[in-house]
Amino acid sequence: MIFPIFFELPVLGKFFQSYVAGWKVAIFHLVQNWEKHTEASKEVGELFVPSPTAQTLVLNVLAYVLLVVCLNRWAGFSMEYQRFIALYSLLPTLIMGFIYYFYLFRAKILQMTFSVVAGWLNNWLMMMGIAMVSFSQLALRYMGLLVVEKFLPSAWQGYMTFPMSTIETSVKHTMLLLYGLGLVLLVTTPLWCEGHRLVYEMLGRKDAGNAGRLSFSEAVMEILYTTSQLAVVLQVQTALAMIQEGLGCHFHYIHFVAVIVEHMFFHHMVQFKFAWLHKLYHEVQPLYRLVHLEHHICKGTYPTTPAAGLWEPWIEGGTLFFCNTLACVPYFFFHAASSGPNVVVHTMWPHKSCIQWHTLHHVVHSDIYALNVPSAQDEKFSRDVKQYKERLQCSYFIRHKFTSDIAGFAATFLAGYILHQSGIGLFHVWHERVLHSL
Repeated sequence: MIFPIFFELPVLGKFFQSYVAGWKVAIFHLVQNWEKHTEASKEVGELFVPSPTAQTLVLNVLAYVLLVVCLNRWAGFSMEYQRFIALYSLLPTLIMGFIYYFYLFRAKILQMTFSVVAGWLNNWLMMMGIAMVSFSQLALRYMGLLVVEKFLPSAWQGYMTFPMSTIETSVKHTMLLLYGLGLVLLVTTPLWCEGHRLVYEMLGRKDAGNAGRLSFSEAVMEILYTTSQLAVVLQVQTALAMIQEGLGCHFHYIHFVAVIVEHMFFHHMVQFKFAWLHKLYHEVQPLYRLVHLEHHICKGTYPTTPAAGLWEPWIEGGTLFFCNTLACVPYFFFHAASSGPNVVVHTMWPHKSCIQWHTLHHVVHSDIYALNVPSAQDEKFSRDVKQYKERLQCSYFIRHKFTSDIAGFAATFLAGYILHQSGIGLFHVWHERVLHSL
């Protein structure tokens, strides 16, 4: 029974175990001690209990909506902004979530029992322990850079802020732009069906014409579902960033330099900051269903995806990168993430020269966890890297590791230029910044 398992250990004891085990997974992955890493991952897995897919997804979306409402209130956003998020983000996420889950699971989404809820709460608590690992890492990096800042010239020390209203407007514009992208995806649906088919063809998979086929109607449903969640990461990061600034812990110039450098080498940085947690999701099924399944539940993958499950931004502390820093500057998140790396890696490009490892991770569930550039662990243990690497040399992304970062930067620059010429973007509000010296 799930209910007795939930109370088998004192609540705080299990939470602490999850926190410690999460640190072990992160550290052993970093030092590439794969034997210890496997043991730590199993230790995490033992703290979770089995959870039914359909009911978990329903509880996820209900709890997520409550989380965002609370974060937005704590952050001090205007009521007009909070209403906008509720109507144009949370409501579509909630409604389309229920529609899509019913489309997949039918009446199972209504089969809610006390033991199911108790099991979900147990797993949610264990997830919170791992989330505290992410928040701890972010705090250590934040403070570490402040120490480095003391050795820099005084002109390089300090921080800048923007009016809250400008931040709010940039979030709204970003959401509307991504909804526009969703409309473009719907109009061009046959292209993405072809991109999906091409993956199966290139891999020589026998199920290309059967279970693996993505139909037009399926693609439309998936695009609607994915697009309904487009603001998942953006709104959580923005709220967390504003809460942090409200507490007096501002993001300094050095933090902005760090996030820019990280995004210049995005697909290499994920090997150190994200791959350990991403792999853990896929190894611990109850955790996967709690924080990552929304990102993988579709047959295909689309550039309007938030690149995360509903609770994934939280377990990552907003992000394992310095992306919370992005939220402090209007449109920075859109320029650095949404219009660049996300478009590149989450699009099923309908040409064999553009097939990517992360496309395979979504479409055929390849065991590659460092996005488009396989990590040392991926190179050593991934069955798909060994099986398909030579076959996929026709792709620039497979043949040249730096292609993903270059393509991401090019997409960012192009989208930024077009928006700037349209009167939208960072440089149109740059004059509103307020500089603070130390």
